[in-house]
Amino acid sequence: MNTRFTPNADKLNLKFEGYKLRPFQEATNLIRVPLEGIQVYEPTNDQRLGFRDLQARIRYSNLIYGHPLDQHRGSSFCIDQEFNLHMIVYDKLTRSLETYLITQLIKPLGGVPAFVNLDSTVPIEPQLPSAVSVSRELLLASNGVGDIELIGMEEKGGKMLGTSLASVCYLGVGNEGISPVPCMLLAARQIKTKIVLVVYSRTASKTTEFNIATLELDIPTDTTERLDDGSFVLLLKTLHIQTGPEVPVYCAITPSGNCIFGSEVRYNKIKLLQHRDDDGSAEDGTTTPMDIVENLPKHDAYQWSQEGADITVQFKLPENTPKSAISCKFVVDHVSLLIQNSSISYPFRKLWSTIQPDESLWTLEDNMLTLCMTKVDENTRWPQLFDKDDGVLETLSDQHLSEIKDRLAKLTSENTSSSLVPNHSFVQAAQHPAATDMDEDVDDAGEPVVFGVYDRCGNVVDEFNSGTSRWICSSYEAAHKLPSVCLQMDVDGLVFTLTEVEDKIQIEHTATLDAFAFVQASKRDARFIHHDADLHFASIIESSRNAYLYYHHDDKRLEEVQTLVDLTQGHDVDIMGAQVVHERALLVLTESQLVLICLD
Repeated sequence: MNTRFTPNADKLNLKFEGYKLRPFQEATNLIRVPLEGIQVYEPTNDQRLGFRDLQARIRYSNLIYGHPLDQHRGSSFCIDQEFNLHMIVYDKLTRSLETYLITQLIKPLGGVPAFVNLDSTVPIEPQLPSAVSVSRELLLASNGVGDIELIGMEEKGGKMLGTSLASVCYLGVGNEGISPVPCMLLAARQIKTKIVLVVYSRTASKTTEFNIATLELDIPTDTTERLDDGSFVLLLKTLHIQTGPEVPVYCAITPSGNCIFGSEVRYNKIKLLQHRDDDGSAEDGTTTPMDIVENLPKHDAYQWSQEGADITVQFKLPENTPKSAISCKFVVDHVSLLIQNSSISYPFRKLWSTIQPDESLWTLEDNMLTLCMTKVDENTRWPQLFDKDDGVLETLSDQHLSEIKDRLAKLTSENTSSSLVPNHSFVQAAQHPAATDMDEDVDDAGEPVVFGVYDRCGNVVDEFNSGTSRWICSSYEAAHKLPSVCLQMDVDGLVFTLTEVEDKIQIEHTATLDAFAFVQASKRDARFIHHDADLHFASIIESSRNAYLYYHHDDKRLEEVQTLVDLTQGHDVDIMGAQVVHERALLVLTESQLVLICLD
């Protein structure tokens, strides 16, 4: 498989015996600060969300990472119900927390007017307000209904002050059915005089589909045009847009401006067609970031058929493709196929059912790659090739179609003619109920995470996956670092650091969180799972009660320390977010208070 997450044997602790529970010293290492006058934003309960949309919202931390103010002070942000942006400053020397009101974001006016008749598939519900710290002085924020603001901050007289420097509407790609488009920020990074950012939004479709848009805007300067109210004019440029059924579980922007998206699915690129005059206006005279958007034409990447126990899959390859360019492996329940200099890439695709790898093979003849696989159960007819239906129908011969129509005629009443099913379209209607009755794979056990690296034009310049290792978590954010990745190997959690060297992503196994995969799998309520970027600890934080903390050292000791912090003290309040605000200092946000955990 095309995985570069290779374990380093020197980093494994094979003699680890377990964790020893140690009571947390709350009297000296725990600070609780009430949220006086701050009601953390919570969505209304009348919204009906799909599983993948709800999953992405649950993962989102309402406590937003902030850049360090100096050697001793860290920061974080939160947005309240009135769309006020608050800054929380932690001073390590005094072990104190201070909260400052920075500014109020553009407050949404309300729902869609009653006289507007929208299709039922249009996602009119707002997204959560979100923000990403770009630097100590700049922060990007979204109010969830399509307004993106650039916030400027400074420290004056011992207080943190801020204001909205400029705002711009996100108009989407045209398939959302609403404008501006409700969106959430995933990542942002300053690259010289520009800010590259990633947002996601819902499309207007019966099934859950997301647009992952990479955008760019200029940082205002003294020469930037201003509006009458003194704010700057922002121009939002769309670099590329990917679409898929999931929000990336991993999203990062590299120093060169490339984007890394990690998800169980591979994203499809949306083609942007811009029709503009020389003055930058659209043909109808309006000025919009994008005028016409359409999907790239879709062609079936392969053909497949089945006969008894045999399944045949064929791919048309580019001219003169050598056998050495093909990497193909058969496993009981999936296939791994990678071809150099080709768009064909299946690093880990789970099959609809099981096969016999020892009796499966591939051949290459006249630029036609043929996979011959043998089913474990020859009496079961597959409704599709892969576990997740990609819409490629089985290629049936005229004889097969005739046999199917004859069987259908025997099962229908005398008044029903088999001529009602005259062509290949019958096959899709006759699929197994398990393949057609599910809108979303809610009970999916999980698949390897595929990491795609996209350049400024949206082209995939690199791709790798987690292989047979299950995704556990990424690290808490840290300034100027790509988040590290923690993957499961046996009972351990293996931490891999991602770095960009000459536009290439290098991956290194830097630490092992002993038995972390085991303890993580044992937690039924685990909302926020992360490790700190400096690898001092890992944390599992529940949605309404406890924080489980697991210490880490690199000396391969037989025992590590585990501790438990009761965050809500039995009160019926939700835990809204968590961030590392300084080395060994974990800040947790609940509905009613801030809880600072010092792990000295």
